[in-house]
Amino acid sequence: MIDLQKTSGLPIELTDDGLLKFNAPLKPAEPAIRKFQDLIPVLADRNAKPTPLVEDMYYMYRDVHLPEHEELIRKNNLRYDVTVVPSIMIGQEFNKTVGHYHPLVPNKNKAYPELYEVLEGEALFLIQKVDDTGKDIEDIQAIHANVGDKVLYPPGYGHIIVNIGKGPLVTANWVADKFESIYKSVKDMAGMGYYVVSDGNGRYKFIPNSKYDFLPPIKSSDTDESGWGLNREEPMYLTGVKSPEKLAYLNNPEV
Repeated sequence: MIDLQKTSGLPIELTDDGLLKFNAPLKPAEPAIRKFQDLIPVLADRNAKPTPLVEDMYYMYRDVHLPEHEELIRKNNLRYDVTVVPSIMIGQEFNKTVGHYHPLVPNKNKAYPELYEVLEGEALFLIQKVDDTGKDIEDIQAIHANVGDKVLYPPGYGHIIVNIGKGPLVTANWVADKFESIYKSVKDMAGMGYYVVSDGNGRYKFIPNSKYDFLPPIKSSDTDESGWGLNREEPMYLTGVKSPEKLAYLNNPEV
């Protein structure tokens, strides 16, 4: 059992079977589960099998919050989610989320952004921006993040999370609650611009996805929370409920 209260600001624990335990006053919640078959269309090797041989690849807990904060969160059109990505290899590829894009904000020229935080484990966030055809990548970045690090998905960028650590990866996100993510664009291209695979020495390397017509070199970086109004030492759940105005750009990225 891993206590996540210090990193999340919420009374939650990660059980030995990779699920979340919600302690009072949180209400128990069932996750949405991504199965192995959901990942097959975006894998580097579609014939590979997961190790260990499991069907559940990751778990998504939507709209997690303390009862006392529900009215405030609803008023600000926000949602706080927690995702658990177990440490699983699929052939040589690290376990990952399927990936998606966000739609444009109504009557705006920018898509909804999203803010992430690592609660447990080691993550690699891949974000990319494509042209109107979806086949030419204009920018692609790999952002390495550890516990406490925050990562902003800018408007217009598709994104995935990769568990590159030895144990389970737990992330949280703040996002606007008024839209549905777009998964088809990533699946149509068999994934993101690069696959994250083992380098044979305990770390990772990138393999290009040949489905894209133009693929620039990947830019690697660490997180940089400067300018977001966030305190690295404070869980972003607490920041959001104390100062929801700091998350206003999630619903209006033009502010």
